[in-house]
Amino acid sequence: MKIDSPSSITSREASIRLEWISTRILPGVAVLLLSIPLCQWADSNLPNGIVPAYIIYMMIVIVLWSMYMAVQYAFVGIAQTWKNKTHACNNQTATNESTAQKPVFLLEAIPVYNESEGIDTACEAETAEEISETEVIEEAYMAETGELAKDNHISVTYQQGIDDFYQSQAESQKKKLDTIHEYLLYIMSPFVYEEDMDEFCTDLLRFAMDHNYRPEVEWKRYKTKLSSFDVRHMVWSIATRLGLGKGKVYSNDDCACYIERRFASLCVTASGEPLSHNRSGT
Repeated sequence: MKIDSPSSITSREASIRLEWISTRILPGVAVLLLSIPLCQWADSNLPNGIVPAYIIYMMIVIVLWSMYMAVQYAFVGIAQTWKNKTHACNNQTATNESTAQKPVFLLEAIPVYNESEGIDTACEAETAEEISETEVIEEAYMAETGELAKDNHISVTYQQGIDDFYQSQAESQKKKLDTIHEYLLYIMSPFVYEEDMDEFCTDLLRFAMDHNYRPEVEWKRYKTKLSSFDVRHMVWSIATRLGLGKGKVYSNDDCACYIERRFASLCVTASGEPLSHNRSGT
């Protein structure tokens, strides 16, 4: 990388670099530093966790930088307009002076004087009008920038609320399923072989995630004898934790239908006939 020596930099290049530092780098650093206390103030006044601090900081930086650029361009436009008007007025004045060098009779001097005064008044009126229009444009831009930042803040907050709600729901559901899984491992360990426990729990967890789930395969592999009372106690305990009763997710009919499908051989009468919950209230 070649570094220019001070002697090799022309006055124009030095002017350009100085202008870039004064109009971009220094204001940018000032905006970044000023955004820190503003971010801390906004974060302390907003409800905890509603908007992450880094998003607030980025929004404040964007708003401050937009305001700085708007003001800068507004002043540049005003200065350029004023320069053009001044140049036009100076040219007109020079023309008038050159005209005034010629011999002018008294009756001719009065119209010339009035014309010059009218031109100066017109220049001042046009300059004032340009400045007024520039100020109106600047105010409109600032108002639009503020409304845009406000809309972005509302949109981010709204979406954050949705994301947090569903994340909370998912975490709550996962916690319930983990608890049910631990419960099954503990209570069914005397009856189900260890190598079969994962398959046994998976089917019951499907029922825990969907109350309309009905298994197609009966479970028949047991280490020791299991009674219908044992499976009823197990299934009803799971449904109670997930919400059992009128107006809730699970009903007694859901539990009975699942038991009849998954543990059909246990739901029989003394004579060996299948036991239906519609007749006996299993």
